[in-house]
Amino acid sequence: MAQNDPILDPLFVESFNADLEQLNSPARIAITSLSSGTDVFELLDDEGQFVALFPASATPEVTAAAYRLYGQGLNHGLRAGEDLAWAKLRHLIGAAADER
Repeated sequence: MAQNDPILDPLFVESFNADLEQLNSPARIAITSLSSGTDVFELLDDEGQFVALFPASATPEVTAAAYRLYGQGLNHGLRAGEDLAWAKLRHLIGAAADER
């Protein structure tokens, strides 16, 4: 752990999450059980699901920005999946109409 890294304890998590809330970010952090190192924390989505590990030196501003980028990517992927599903449905409807 770098000399200037914070101590990851419940007080740090509570303070960091309060800072994220002030930034209007739905993201939250938690102490991780996924790594034996104490120099990372878990980034959680608005439903409390794991998103990624972040270094303890990350600021709330960087964490909120990263979460916004994650959300944009997720939404883009969902829209692409919806577009593909609609295209397949249109194809199936067209194929069924051609069989008549």
